[in-house]
Amino acid sequence: MIRFTPRRLYGLAAALGLGLASLAAFTAPQIPASRIAREPPAAILRDASHKPGGPDSRLNSDHQTSEANNEVFYDLAVRYVDGTLYNPDTEQHDVVRLRAYQGEVSEPQAPYMAPKVELRPGQTFHLTLRNELPADDPSCPTSSQRDHNVPHCFNSTNMHTHGLWVSPSGNSDNVMLRIAPQNSFQYEYHIPADHPAGTFWYHSHLHGSTALQISSGMAGPLIIRGDRLPKIEADGTLVPGDIDTLLTGPNGKPFRERTLLLQQIAYACRDQDGNIKKDAEDKWVCDEGDIGTIENYDQFGVLLVDSTPINTVWNLSGRRTAINGLVEPYVVDAKAGAVERWRLIHAGVRDTVRLSFRKLNLAKADTSAPGKSRQARQRLIEKACTGEPLMQFAIAGDGLTREAVSQRDSTMLQPGYREDLLMVFPEPGTYCIIDESLRPEQTVNNESYPRELLGYVEVKGSMPGQNTETALRQALEAAAKARMPRGKIRDRVLADLADGLKLSAFTPHATITDDALTGERTLSFRIVLPNSPDQAPSFEVGKIDFSSGAPAPLDSAPYDHEQIQRQLELDAVEEWKLTSFAFGHPFHIHVNPFQIVSVKDPQGNEVSGAPVPDADGIPSQYANMQGSWRDTVFVEEGHLITIRSHYRRYTGDFVLHCHILDHEDRGMMQNVRISQLGSENSDTSEHHH
Repeated sequence: MIRFTPRRLYGLAAALGLGLASLAAFTAPQIPASRIAREPPAAILRDASHKPGGPDSRLNSDHQTSEANNEVFYDLAVRYVDGTLYNPDTEQHDVVRLRAYQGEVSEPQAPYMAPKVELRPGQTFHLTLRNELPADDPSCPTSSQRDHNVPHCFNSTNMHTHGLWVSPSGNSDNVMLRIAPQNSFQYEYHIPADHPAGTFWYHSHLHGSTALQISSGMAGPLIIRGDRLPKIEADGTLVPGDIDTLLTGPNGKPFRERTLLLQQIAYACRDQDGNIKKDAEDKWVCDEGDIGTIENYDQFGVLLVDSTPINTVWNLSGRRTAINGLVEPYVVDAKAGAVERWRLIHAGVRDTVRLSFRKLNLAKADTSAPGKSRQARQRLIEKACTGEPLMQFAIAGDGLTREAVSQRDSTMLQPGYREDLLMVFPEPGTYCIIDESLRPEQTVNNESYPRELLGYVEVKGSMPGQNTETALRQALEAAAKARMPRGKIRDRVLADLADGLKLSAFTPHATITDDALTGERTLSFRIVLPNSPDQAPSFEVGKIDFSSGAPAPLDSAPYDHEQIQRQLELDAVEEWKLTSFAFGHPFHIHVNPFQIVSVKDPQGNEVSGAPVPDADGIPSQYANMQGSWRDTVFVEEGHLITIRSHYRRYTGDFVLHCHILDHEDRGMMQNVRISQLGSENSDTSEHHH
C-alpha cells in the first residue's frame, strides 16, 4: 500500500479539492466515525413470556432456536427523526428531518437505516407497528373521494415483508391495510418451517405514499437464518439444506457477514416560495439553517418539457446512493484472503446500481488542477479507482440460493433486488466501491451516467500467493468437510464444488418442467405520455397481444383499487411472458417467487445465459439468470421475459407492480387474488390448458 506523509497527503487532498475530512479518510486509523459504515442494529426480539418493554427479555441465539420460543415479538415505531446526511459535493453534513423506523436500538450516526430483523423458519413474528407521525393533511381525501393514483396521505402507512413466503391475508403480509397516524397495529407473520434461509427486507407499502416513505428511510433488512443440513431420503431424494450451514468454518464460526442496505434518499431544501434550492449547476443544495425534507412528489420522477421526458429528477438532484444510511462511507476491518458474505439489498427508489470493487491507487490521481469537490471526485474515480475489478462470487439472488456460484466482476442491482456475494479481497489497501456505467436501456432512469463512487473498503493483513477463486474454493471445501454429514451428502457437496462451484444441495426450489404447467399469462408495462403539459402521464399494466406477430399492448390501464385484475388458482403452475412498451420497469409480485426460463432481446437473442459483453464491455443484465429464482426482475423495453411460478399454500389478495415506487404510486400496479379451485372467485378463462 502506498504511504503518504501528512504534508504530501494534505497537498494531494487540496489539489483534488477533497478537503480535510476526505484527507483524514485516506489513512485508515483516522477515518471519521461519522463516515464508517456499520451493520444495521439488530432488532431486539422478545419471547412470549417477556412482552415488549419488559426487562431482560432479549432473545439470545439459544432462545431463538428452541421450540419453546417459536413466537417472537417486536415493537417498531414510525416517526420523524432529525439527523444529518453527508453531501460529497459540498463536503457538508446537511441537516434533515425525515420519516424513519425506530426500534429500541438505532445507529446514531445513521438513523435512517432501520433495524435488522433476524428470524428462523417455524417462528411466528408478532410485529407491533406504531404510527407516531402527525395527522395527515386535512386535504387528504377519503378512499371514495380521491383519484387513487395521485400520491396522497403521506403520514398513513403499512408494512410489507418483501420476498417472504407468507400469507397475504388478515394481519399477515396484507398491503391492503392502512394504519392511520397515531394508530398501532400488530402484524402476525407465520414463517413456514420450510421457508428458505436468505436475504429479504421490509418496507412501507401503502399505495399513494410508498415512494415518499421508502425514500425517506423506511426500509430495513430482514434475514431468515437456517441451520438445516441437506439430507438424502431412503428413496434417494435430496432434501436441500440451508446455505448458512456451508458458510461456516471448521471452527464453527460463520464467515464474516456484511449487510449493505442501498438507499436513495432524495431530500431537498426549499426557498420561501417552496421551490427546491439549486446551485449554479442545478444540483440540489441546502444552506446553513436549512432542513432537508421529503414532502412532495416533485422530488421523484421524470422532468417533462413540452410533454417530452428530458431527464430524471434523481439525476438532476445530484444526490447519491447511500450505504447503510451514509453517503460515501468506509467499510472497515476487512482481512485480505478471508471469505466474507456480503448481503446487498437495493432499497432505493430511483437508480440502478452496477456495483464493482476496484483498488484505489492515489499515485495515479490527477492533481494538475484544483476544482470543486464534484469535479475532484470524478477525477479521482477516473484516475485512481482504476484497478482491475475484483471477482465477485454470487451465491443467491433475491434471497434464494443459486444452482451454482455465479462469477462476475460487477453485480447489477435494480430496485427491490438482493444479491448475496462471497468476497475475497486479495491484498491490503483501500478499494473503491464503484457504480459502473450502463447503457441507458439497462437503467431505471433510462440514461447513461459516468462511473460513480459509492464508498470505500479498507483491507488489512495479507493473503497467501493464490487467486481469489482458489481461496474461496478451499474455504468452502474445508467447511464442507467439517460441517456436512459424512457419506453421500458430504461426497455430493464436495463433488459439486469441484464441478464449477455448484450448490445444488442448498437450492430451495426445483426447476419447473414443461409437464407441470397448467396455464399461461402475459403482462406488459407501459407509460402513456400526455398530449399537453397540463396533463400527467398514465402508468399502466396490461397484457400482451401476439395476434399480429409482434407484441402489442392489450387491456393496458392504470391501477383500479376496487378491482381484482389477476385471479389465480391455488396450486396452479403457470408460465408468464413479460415485456415493456415504454422504458424499463422492475416487475415484482408478492407471495410466490418465480423462475427465470428465458430472456430474449428485441432481436430474439437469448441473453440470460453466459455473459456476452458488448463493445463497451457491458454484458446483458440478465447474464447467468436462466434457471434462477427471484421475486423481482427488471423488464427492459422490447425484451420478452418468460418466467414460471407455482401458487403454493396461500390464498388471498395481494399485488404485483413496478418497483420504481413512484410509478407504483401513480398506477403501475394490479391486484392479484389466489383462490381455491372451484371457488366463485376463481378465474379459469383463457389462462389454462
